[in-house]
Amino acid sequence: MDRFWVYFPVILIFGIFFIMLAVLNIIRRHIRLKSLRPSFKKNLLRIPGGSLLRQLDNLNEQINLYLVYVIILPLIIYSTLISYSYFTATKPSQPVIWISSLSGTAIIAYFVIALVKLLSRRRSIRLSYEGELVVGQELNQLILHDYRVYHDFPANTFNIDHIVVGPKGVFAVETSTRSKGAARNSSPEATVTYDGRMLTYADTTDCETIEQAEQQADWLSKWLTASTGEPIAVRAIITLPGWVVKRTSADGIPVVNPRQFASLFEHIKPRPLSETMINRIKDQLEQKCRNIDF
Repeated sequence: MDRFWVYFPVILIFGIFFIMLAVLNIIRRHIRLKSLRPSFKKNLLRIPGGSLLRQLDNLNEQINLYLVYVIILPLIIYSTLISYSYFTATKPSQPVIWISSLSGTAIIAYFVIALVKLLSRRRSIRLSYEGELVVGQELNQLILHDYRVYHDFPANTFNIDHIVVGPKGVFAVETSTRSKGAARNSSPEATVTYDGRMLTYADTTDCETIEQAEQQADWLSKWLTASTGEPIAVRAIITLPGWVVKRTSADGIPVVNPRQFASLFEHIKPRPLSETMINRIKDQLEQKCRNIDF
């Protein structure tokens, strides 16, 4: 019985901690499954960066949980030593103090390092999400010119950032976001050079984004062809929010700043689609994109 009272404060703290986590999970589950779900919030179209937004929500929950760990673990370790000393009327030995201190420091360091990684990942995803919002808003302006615009299209194992369907054809738009750091828009770091095969930044080059955009456009072309029963060509476009694109060759797929969409779609070579075919393509895309249920 005496040993129980030695560890009672630790048991109490752990008990309160896990009860608190359980209550928070129950509340979160209740909000997701029971409340704030009126009928008009079902089967909505996907929004720009919707998948990234869900990742941000999950990351925020993890970060909050790790912050709780970092705050409460020192209290648990300290309460263990104090309760042991108080209820046994003995002073903890030096080895016990050192082992407790080193173990606690190691555990806290683990969570701090994990927390730093989560914060870095959140910063990266947040940048991508904000880029998707910028691109989505610019693309939505094309609706005024008889285009249909879809966002965050779920493919087999990946998402296509944006799809544009209209009188001049079908386009798969890939967003590439990259931080400029402290660079200003007028500085060399804010400019990317494109030679039709590769994107060249001040400190690196990038061929993968171009390959990825072309592969996604090819996948979408095959999927629409199989879905509609008619051959549908899909062209890839890459957009770089916040970057000035300096093009040195007429070859390759279009790479533009989002503010150039209006000019791009005004002058791009048309691959005309009939209104009937546009509607058939739209129906197929909406079956995949109209699936948001809060």
